Amino acid sequence: MQNSQLSWLRLEQEFPVDLEDSFYWLLINLEIYRFSFEHDPNYNSIQTLFVWLPLNEWSVTERETLVKSLISLAKTFDLILPPCKWIQIKDEDWSLSWKKSWKPDPVGKSVLILPAWLDVPEKFLERKIIRLDPGSAFGTGSHPSTRLCIEALDNNPPVGQTIADIGCGSGILSLTALKLGAKRTFSVDTDSLAISATKINSALNDFSENLLNVFLGSIEVVEANMPRNRIDLVLCNILAPVIKSIGLGFEKIIAHKGKVILSGLLVEQIEELKEFFLPLGWHVLEIKIKDQWALIIMSLDLP
Repeated sequence: MQNSQLSWLRLEQEFPVDLEDSFYWLLINLEIYRFSFEHDPNYNSIQTLFVWLPLNEWSVTERETLVKSLISLAKTFDLILPPCKWIQIKDEDWSLSWKKSWKPDPVGKSVLILPAWLDVPEKFLERKIIRLDPGSAFGTGSHPSTRLCIEALDNNPPVGQTIADIGCGSGILSLTALKLGAKRTFSVDTDSLAISATKINSALNDFSENLLNVFLGSIEVVEANMPRNRIDLVLCNILAPVIKSIGLGFEKIIAHKGKVILSGLLVEQIEELKEFFLPLGWHVLEIKIKDQWALIIMSLDLP
């Protein structure tokens, strides 16, 4: 039988946008990679998760367990999910259907996140265009923590700066920094899928390898490959425990008067991060909040 006859189940689950990062990590940990998040810029608080599962590989019990895992994860944030939907589709449908609901998404004063297969709407021609095709396993820039980072870059463009993007995902922050005038980026992620997505998106935006440098790994890879005059701005949009696990390494890569932008933080984690970094000589320049998520901008007190 030809592969095109294979049937799939598509799970559709509406959820509050605050859960995007958590749902992403849950699905990756379950080794589920065919999924996407649908975002409508007109309704910023709600998204839809789509998950494609081979019909002949997932029993009813396994499907119920997956849904229970999503519900349980939402409950840890005191959130309740509406009922989900299951739809059976043909094999040729799944790989394209996740793209159908993407729309041009303006962020900040001057940035537009544009699905790579769409034309630029005339009303957005003056914006900095970030063409994005993250694959079905990466977000679209709609999560509040990502938008906080883009807005921070937009408000203070990193013109001429060397950037480190730790946990680059689809590469969206690296691309934004370069579009806003950065000199070059060193973009790292521990997920090989993220490395592939970042390279694809770099090509979509016509950036050469010497501008957007992509490596598999974390902060130690930045240290091994950065220029002698170090990093002017570190972008770190990942979860708080991971930030703390690499935080001691920031001093090894940051240039004199350099800054670090931390995001991916819940509001209640602000004090925890401050208590970690202040004794290390860092001081907080600015804190921004969007919904339940926070961004912290820091610099190091160097002699």
